[in-house]
Amino acid sequence: MKSDVEVARYTEVPEAEIAKGLLIANGIPCRLIIDDVGGMYPQMHLGEGLRLIVPEQFAEAAQALLASFEQGDEARQD
Repeated sequence: MKSDVEVARYTEVPEAEIAKGLLIANGIPCRLIIDDVGGMYPQMHLGEGLRLIVPEQFAEAAQALLASFEQGDEARQD
């Protein structure tokens, strides 16, 4: 049985949503785990972060794509 793995952790919701969208746009199924009591306490995710999860067989591709995206962001900021 295949399992899901965490490929990234974020502290900001918009950043996590962008990463999720990037993976989905590239055919990598994923989901965010946000522990905020169903939205009642949005600040609760600050302790554990927002976890980006993918099926195990997509983990390597997801990590490479996210790393490439982050490097591109850094290059644009210079």
